[in-house]
Amino acid sequence: MRIGIISDLHSNPDALKAVLDEFDHQGVKKLIFLGDVLGIGHRSEDCVKLLMKRKKQLIGAVSGNHEGYYFVAMPKYAHTDSKTPIDPEVVRYFAWNHHQLSQDSIDFLKNLPKEQNIETDGVKIYITHYPLDENGKYRRYVPKPSLAECEELFAGHDADVYLFGHTHFLMEVRGDGKHFINPGSVGCPIETGAASAGILDVENGDVEYHRIDAKYNIDKVIAETEKLIPEFPAAKEMLDLFFK
Repeated sequence: MRIGIISDLHSNPDALKAVLDEFDHQGVKKLIFLGDVLGIGHRSEDCVKLLMKRKKQLIGAVSGNHEGYYFVAMPKYAHTDSKTPIDPEVVRYFAWNHHQLSQDSIDFLKNLPKEQNIETDGVKIYITHYPLDENGKYRRYVPKPSLAECEELFAGHDADVYLFGHTHFLMEVRGDGKHFINPGSVGCPIETGAASAGILDVENGDVEYHRIDAKYNIDKVIAETEKLIPEFPAAKEMLDLFFK
């Protein structure tokens, strides 16, 4: 079975469409979504709708921290553990972004769990946006964890493949019969200059992973975002951090 792995879409439907088109071209039949369809970009509703159109293909889907900002609460501090307070302009940005959502999109997102276990073709897969502690809170932030760090972060879970996102950094680590994968970010191209995702080939207990970098018109997305300044709060900051 060919499974498309997507994470951190961040309100960028152009990037998501490019990845889904590539999946279709490569014969992907099933999808796993690792969270963060919202945030950063300005087209949250379009991005959720595009994901919802593929609902029948989804064999696993979890919420991310950006969905938590809508359904739970905005954090007081950035996730970098620096105790730097969230900028008020960024708080206004999230309110603007959330206001774009329709009720159908809200209903879809609010039913996503934080973690999920899947088994297919003899392979156990654990998915989450980022490793959780015993209280359901995200563990310490490690941008590119080593094998030892992955084993520590996912301690207590029994799987063959562990899928997560959140950091936006591509990562694949194998060891001791375990396979830890972060496909990178579909919606934020600053690291790769493309929409990053992956394909997991699972057959008779064997697993192979393939990185996908789908090209799309990033300049168009940047130009559309810049046109929304100053209506779109923190737009320049988001572009500088995640696009340029």
